[in-house]
Amino acid sequence: MRYADLDLPIQLVLIILVMVVWTALLLRAIVFFRQERAGIGPLYPNSWNVAQRQILEWVRRLIGLALIPLWAFYSFVAPSTRTNWPFGYLEAFLLVSMLSVSYAWVLLLAPRNLKRLDAVPRSFLLMLVFLVFWWGTAFSAIGLMFAAASAPTPFRIFPPGVYAARPLSQTVLVQAADLSNPAC
Repeated sequence: MRYADLDLPIQLVLIILVMVVWTALLLRAIVFFRQERAGIGPLYPNSWNVAQRQILEWVRRLIGLALIPLWAFYSFVAPSTRTNWPFGYLEAFLLVSMLSVSYAWVLLLAPRNLKRLDAVPRSFLLMLVFLVFWWGTAFSAIGLMFAAASAPTPFRIFPPGVYAARPLSQTVLVQAADLSNPAC
């Protein structure tokens, strides 16, 4: 992830951010697998019935299945992203976003005590609306970043900024006036 267009301190911050999120994801996955192996299941609120618990399990699986094509698309798009200044950030933000969403999914898999939601009336409906809104926003934001990363390079005849800063000389103005004169 070393880019000549990015400052070294910015690169170090991005690398540290990727390492922190990656480490958190791995640690949470280890905790989840240890609790599953020990047979410790999640504690649901007493107000939730069996159908609501099954719906939450179905939503968890659906989100996990949605992450598979998202990671596949990331592995397809990431090597082809442009590495000039704004897109060096985009590649790092894509990786951090993908790791963060995966971490959030593992957090969703491993909640061990949801009984605190009993204090909120209609907690299942609120939780379901929150999950749909949050995951929809996260997937939409990542999709927009994918669209920006995979957009083709704009075709430019002139390099940007080269001719805009050059002042017009008097001879160029005279030549332009001569070209517009129909008598010539």
